[in-house]
Amino acid sequence: MKTLIKSIFLFCGLAISFGLQAQNDPKSDAILKKVAKVYQSYSTINATFSITTTAAGGQGKPTVENGTIWLKGKKFKLNYAAQEIFCDGAFTWTYNKDDAEVIKENFKLRDNSITPNEIFTIYNRDFKSKYEGPTVRNGKNYDVLMLTPKKKVNYAYVKLEIDKTTNKIQRVIQHFKNGAEVIIEIKTLTPNTALADSFFVWNQAAHSDAVLVDLTKKR
Repeated sequence: MKTLIKSIFLFCGLAISFGLQAQNDPKSDAILKKVAKVYQSYSTINATFSITTTAAGGQGKPTVENGTIWLKGKKFKLNYAAQEIFCDGAFTWTYNKDDAEVIKENFKLRDNSITPNEIFTIYNRDFKSKYEGPTVRNGKNYDVLMLTPKKKVNYAYVKLEIDKTTNKIQRVIQHFKNGAEVIIEIKTLTPNTALADSFFVWNQAAHSDAVLVDLTKKR
């Protein structure tokens, strides 16, 4: 679960703010400029997605989970694998329905992770990008970019599949050094839906049956 959540976190930073880097090739830079322009025009995002995980060495059958995410600046709400995660930019609340428990923590960016509010801006991080060429999948045309991390992390590279027509990110493929692979695919995306800030804050009164475990530290 932690690995999948980290992959979602990685995926969430893919496209809202972008600075070109000298090591990028001109083709990838041109594509990323178009991608950034699309996502920078959105005040909020509501997206559904699937995550396909293949274990190291391709052992066993790949697992598939579906989820929904809402984004507003640094705030996000994530429904995934029987959990609901709320983040107002300062705190996160992770609600496990099966255990009827919610854990409150200080929100902290962690190394090697991609946060949900980065799901569409990952390329803005410390990557060197390279254009790998076009591909056709399910009758649609995509550009494929390879993102190689500049810093030491637990994955080898990330690939982006970008829709040639809409300039939107369709798939993110995260390949780990041990051979494991996580593919995040966007199913639907609805921008600019009105979302109050309170939408991203846990409402304990509405979940009176849930036990709140507060792990926050005094600021």
